[in-house]
Amino acid sequence: MGGSIRIGIVTYTNLASGVGIFGWEFWQYLGADSILSIANKVKGQDKWLERQTDTGRPPSAKTVRDYLQTYKPDIVLFLETPFATSLFTEAKKLGIKTVAIPMHETISASRLNPADLMICTCQEAWRKATHKNRKMLFLPIGLKLWKYRERTGHIFVTNIGYGGVNDRRQSARIIQAFEQLKSPDARLILRCQRDWPVGCRSSDRRITFVKKNYPHPSDIYEDGDIAILPIAYGGYERSILESMASGMPVLTMDADPMNQYQHNPELLMKPAKIYKLSHQWVIDTYYNEVSVSDLTERMKWLLTIDTARYSRAARAQAVAQSWECEEIDYRSVWMETLKELI
Repeated sequence: MGGSIRIGIVTYTNLASGVGIFGWEFWQYLGADSILSIANKVKGQDKWLERQTDTGRPPSAKTVRDYLQTYKPDIVLFLETPFATSLFTEAKKLGIKTVAIPMHETISASRLNPADLMICTCQEAWRKATHKNRKMLFLPIGLKLWKYRERTGHIFVTNIGYGGVNDRRQSARIIQAFEQLKSPDARLILRCQRDWPVGCRSSDRRITFVKKNYPHPSDIYEDGDIAILPIAYGGYERSILESMASGMPVLTMDADPMNQYQHNPELLMKPAKIYKLSHQWVIDTYYNEVSVSDLTERMKWLLTIDTARYSRAARAQAVAQSWECEEIDYRSVWMETLKELI
């Protein structure tokens, strides 16, 4: 039970997707009472709770209604926002409060306006959001899933995941930058879980391409030492915190939300070019393009660092931004916000 309130979650129930991992963390750390699980043929649909309703994609209004009437949550958090329409309608009929926690790039989508509360997880999302009742809350990481290992080498890793519009991880530019390195000992691992972005190819034998799904999310971060993540625009962009929780120093962009997680200025790069990106799944978002030459210079420097020291610092940053953080009780912050809505 979520304290004195019953919390329901609309999410994927798998650990192969970012949304699924968020759903798992809200269940674990906020004490969710029930789950409406959205089917995902690629990433799976697991049974987490007895009080769980499995549904197709998108869920029918009847399934949503049956879930709400069966488990009677006081409040429903939904992370898979494209399928929120029937939830809003049915929840309002039953007097159940709804909370949208959208990705950064869909924060201004009009379909989210009926939510009783919108939680923005970064400053850029807060500035873009037009919802009449919105609140800025930091979304911490749960450390339970991420195995820490102190890194000592200099193997670069880029995790592309399931991709994104316009090569969100800028993998083609990473390859171009790496190819300019003269060191024969330099190594780069690129991982993806679906199709490779356009331009993500190379004949450089120092580069390893890995395409596979992993049985546990922490396995993604098992190999390699330093994460190269010049992310052009953020969703929730937890890959930065996941990498740091696993012990990897992270090189990323000095733009929101990436610089919300990476606090070391040595590991932040200013965008060379910023332009607006519009797509049906990416609404009113700015693309922070990295300079290939700047990235090459940063990689040269990273080949010289004391990786172990930066690895320990990365883990410490992740701990400070986690649900387990002792200085800030993030669970109480989130629970108080939800209770205020009831």
